[in-house]
Amino acid sequence: MSAYTATFFLGMKAHFRGNTSVHPVFYVEPDGEHRPGYLTFQLDSKLSVDEQLKVADRFAQAVTAWRDEIAARADQQRTAADELDAAREEIARLKAEAGETS
Repeated sequence: MSAYTATFFLGMKAHFRGNTSVHPVFYVEPDGEHRPGYLTFQLDSKLSVDEQLKVADRFAQAVTAWRDEIAARADQQRTAADELDAAREEIARLKAEAGETS
């Protein structure tokens, strides 16, 4: 195992795929499918199938937790934007009732 840190920015072109051939592999292709500069996560062939499944489950749990945090933040932002829009509409309605113009 090599020790290093690398940062890859994922965008809308990012592609993710797995393969369960002889050695289970998961690919992350930040710039799109079959483009240079991708990551490969391969499970050690010395692990039993049950051990490979445990590693894959931990990987999936971490990705799911990350996704859920992003979803919660998106919901908060949408809710805040919706509340602001509703407040603006209410202000406009009250001004109109009072005969004020903006």
